[in-house]
Amino acid sequence: MPDIAIARMFKDFGIATPGAQRAAREALAASGIISRRPNRTNIASEKVDRARELLDSSFLWHCGNGDCRRQADASLSLLVDQAHCSICGGSKDRSSLTAMASALAVHHVSRVLVVGGTEAKTREIREKSPPGIEWRFVDGTRSKDDRYYRPARLWADIIVIWGSTVLDHRVSDHFEAKGDHRVITVTRRSIGALADAVVEHLNRR
Repeated sequence: MPDIAIARMFKDFGIATPGAQRAAREALAASGIISRRPNRTNIASEKVDRARELLDSSFLWHCGNGDCRRQADASLSLLVDQAHCSICGGSKDRSSLTAMASALAVHHVSRVLVVGGTEAKTREIREKSPPGIEWRFVDGTRSKDDRYYRPARLWADIIVIWGSTVLDHRVSDHFEAKGDHRVITVTRRSIGALADAVVEHLNRR
């Protein structure tokens, strides 16, 4: 197979800035995957997978946006295009959920109960959520006796009333106890907004 340009390989990996490319090249040269000679501009095609594996294991790939940048500060990090970010994967929702998991860990809690939302949103939250968050969801469209909701209330560390979704007040009333410091009301529909609200609530505690 023909050689490919190292610059092209970096572009395919999402490593676009000169500083990130320089750091990547130094790591690959130190491992012997590419030559240290600056005039060598190509890499053998069969070495590309090894190069990717080496960079994956040597750096935390991040896009440089807000939460991703902050989470990468303590690690040996590599700036990449957002689609290649190992933290958010190009998704604001995923980035916010990752930041939420970190905030929950700092406060030594993990159990989050969401009141409201749709089945589609529930699936999306579960798919995008990192380890460290335990979720339960309450259907906001059908009211039941309080005995049905009591176990979920007792279980939860955080209770999110997702008010911007389809949510019958006869359901939310079971969770809006005055003085309950666990309860948050979120007035925006996005998953990122829900996660951001949890982080803000925890930071105020």
